[in-house]
Amino acid sequence: MRRILFLGVLTLMAVIVSSCKDDISSVYSTKYRVQCGFTVVSYAELINCINNLGQFSTIRQSGSKILMKSAVSSNSYNIDAIQKDFYYGLGGLIIGTPNLASDGNPYRAYDLSCPNCDRAGYRLSVGDNGRATCDHCGIVYDLNNDGVIVDKGSSDFSSPRVLYRYRIVYNGTMVHMYN
Repeated sequence: MRRILFLGVLTLMAVIVSSCKDDISSVYSTKYRVQCGFTVVSYAELINCINNLGQFSTIRQSGSKILMKSAVSSNSYNIDAIQKDFYYGLGGLIIGTPNLASDGNPYRAYDLSCPNCDRAGYRLSVGDNGRATCDHCGIVYDLNNDGVIVDKGSSDFSSPRVLYRYRIVYNGTMVHMYN
């Protein structure tokens, strides 16, 4: 009887500990791999979003190119030997500097795909107003407020989730996004 009770408690503890790893309330997502970094001064789109409050840029890979877009410019760049091993989440990345930072980090990185539709092809349209909209389900996210939903649009999701958020570090020269 003691052995059965011990195994039961051990199993319950394993379930509790393992369930913490997939907690969707965690600030940072690990669902899709993100690992990339760029020298900011080499990309006009990054200079704009890192140095200006409320500005965001998108980054995604398309074949042998990296596509970057911001409110002031849009360019495609050839992938170099190091960049070929980068990971950009599900559909790419949105990075920028929100008007208000809730946690002391003045930068944000989100997935470019809608977390509710959860498909690489359902990328968000990022406006210069700090909002991102899914053209498929109509949900509107506030990039200046940690990716929260400001309009459920025509979606049928009873409890839509906020944007997938990734870690971002900027050291004055390089910006690095990862999970």
